Amino acid sequence: MNTEKKLISLINSVRVLNSTRDLDTVLNQLIKEVLNVIEGSNASVLFLYDKKINKLYAKAAAGFDMKYLKHILLEPGEGMSGRTFLSQKGRIFHSKEDTTKGMKDVSEEILDLYGKSLGGFQYPSSAICVPLMSNEECIGVLTVDIYDKENEFNEDDLKLLETFAVQATVAIENATLFSKNERTQKMHEELSKVSLSQGGLSEITKALSGIIEAKVAVYNEYFDVLVSSSSEAGDVAAAVVQHFPELMQRVIHHERTVIYEKIQLFNNDKGVYFFPVYADKYIIGLLAIFLDGGDILDPLDMFAVEQASVIFALEMNRRESTAIKDLKYSGYVLDQLLHRELNELSLNQLAKLHIDESEKYQFVAVKSYMNEALLSIKEISEKKHLLLRAINREILKLPFKTFVLDKDIEIICMFVFPLHFTEENIYKEIKKVYSSIQGHAQEKFHLSLLIGMGRIVTSLQEVKASYRDAEKCVDYLQSSNLKSTFLAYHQLGIQRLFLKTEKSELNDFVKDTLGPIIAYDERNETDLLETLKVYLESNQNMAQTAKKMYVHTNTIKYRLKTINQILQIESLSGRIAFDLQLALYIQEYVPV
Repeated sequence: MNTEKKLISLINSVRVLNSTRDLDTVLNQLIKEVLNVIEGSNASVLFLYDKKINKLYAKAAAGFDMKYLKHILLEPGEGMSGRTFLSQKGRIFHSKEDTTKGMKDVSEEILDLYGKSLGGFQYPSSAICVPLMSNEECIGVLTVDIYDKENEFNEDDLKLLETFAVQATVAIENATLFSKNERTQKMHEELSKVSLSQGGLSEITKALSGIIEAKVAVYNEYFDVLVSSSSEAGDVAAAVVQHFPELMQRVIHHERTVIYEKIQLFNNDKGVYFFPVYADKYIIGLLAIFLDGGDILDPLDMFAVEQASVIFALEMNRRESTAIKDLKYSGYVLDQLLHRELNELSLNQLAKLHIDESEKYQFVAVKSYMNEALLSIKEISEKKHLLLRAINREILKLPFKTFVLDKDIEIICMFVFPLHFTEENIYKEIKKVYSSIQGHAQEKFHLSLLIGMGRIVTSLQEVKASYRDAEKCVDYLQSSNLKSTFLAYHQLGIQRLFLKTEKSELNDFVKDTLGPIIAYDERNETDLLETLKVYLESNQNMAQTAKKMYVHTNTIKYRLKTINQILQIESLSGRIAFDLQLALYIQEYVPV
C-alpha cells in the first residue's frame, strides 16, 4: 500500500473511531480498523491497563477468539505487550525467532489460552506493539501480528501504527469518560430505586448481582456475612473467610480502595473483588464480588460499583442505627432499674422489651470500663462508638435479652437468663462474649477494657446489687496486681473485704505481720516468704511444700524454723497462721 492510500485509510479509521461515544463500540471498531491500516496484518489485540489490579487485560481483538482471550491477564513486563507497556516505546518483532523470545516469560496458562484463541498454537512471524499514551502514562498496548511467513513489518508500519494509536487513545478516553458516567448513573439509579422502596440490604445486593451478572456478598468489618445475592454466593463468601483468613485481614487493613485476588476455591478458579464500605473514616464492611474462572470485572463496572458503594454504606448505617436505637431504649430502661425505684412505669417499659416481671428469670449486671486515662474526650467518644458496635454484634448472637447502658467511659449490660441456666453456664456464656469483645477492642481500635461481672440475682429489685458487685470487681482490677482484665464477683473471695479499706492500713498490717521476713529475704537473698506462702496453702504439709518448691523436705524444715525464729513464735498455727495468710493475700492482691 502506498503512502497516500495509507494516510487515507488512517483518516477514515479516525473518522470511524470518533463517530460514537460507546466504549465497547469504539474498541471493536478500533481493532478492526487496525487491520485496514496496517497492510499484511492477520490479527490484532488491544490490552488495557487496570490500575486497581495492576494487570493488562485483553479488551478487544480481531483474528482471536475472545472467549479464551478475555481470560488473559498480563503482568507489566510480561510478554511482548507487557514489555512494551513498561518501556512505553513501540517496537517491532521482525521474525518468529523474535516473537518466540518475546513470549518466553509468558506463563503456560496464558500460552494455552492464546493457542486456543487462535484455534491452534503458533508464534507470530512478525509483530508490532505500541503503547497507548495519555498524559505521560501508558493506559494500554496495541499489538498487531502477522502469521504469514512471507510478510514482515517495517519501520513505516511502526510509525503508522503509532500515529493511529495516538488518535485511538483520544477516542478511548472520550468514550471511557462518557461510558463511566452512563454506567455509574444507571447503576446508581437502579440501586437507589431498590433502597428507596425499602428493599433493604438483601434486595440491594441481589440487584447489584443482576446488573453485573456475578455473585455478590456483604461482610461487616468482622467478616460476618450479612447478606448475599444467593445461597451459593453465601457459601462462597463463608468459604473465603474460612480458607483465606490472611487475605481477609490484608483486605480490611489495606489502604487501597479496591483489592482483586485470584484464588482457588472448591477446585475452581475464582476472581474476587473487595470494595471497602465506609462510614465516616471507618470501614464498616466489605462488598465482595465473586467471578467464576478467575475472571475480572469490566473496569467501567468496577468504577460504577465503587461509586455505588455509598448506597451500601447508607443501608448498613440504617440497619445499625435501628440496632443502636434499640440499645439506647434498653439503656434508658436499665438506667431506671439501676438508679430509680422500680415502679409501674418502668414495668411497662420492660414489658415493651418482652420482660414480664411475673415471669421468672435470672439477671446479672456486667460493667465494661475503658481503661484509657490518656485519651481525649473526642478519642474516647470515637472509640466508644466502635465499642458499642462490637458489643451490639456479640449480643445479637445471644438467644436471650440484653440491656445496654452507655454511660461516660463505661458501658453497663444486664443479661436476662432463663431459670434453667446454671451459674456456671451463665459465667461461661458471659466470659465468652466479653473475651470476643475485649479481643476486638484491643486488636481493631486499641482500646483496653476492664470487665466486672456482678452476682446472679432472681429479681429486678436485686439488679442494683448485682451492678454494685460489678463496680467492685472493676475497682479491684484497677487497684490490684492481677494481670486479668475480667473478674466475676464470686471470684473475689476474701479480697472483697479489702476493697473499702484504706491502703495505708493494709500496708501497715502487711509490714507488721510480714515485714521481718521480707527484710530478711532482701538481705540474704532467700525465699522464706515464698516458702511460707506455699506451706500455708498446702495445709502446712512439709512434704507437699517441698514437692511444689522442688527442694528436699529438710530444706523446708530448716526454712520454717528460721521463720519461727525471725517472727519470735513457737509454731505456725491458730491465729498466727491466719494472720500470716491474710497478710499474704493482701500483699498479693492489693498493692500497698
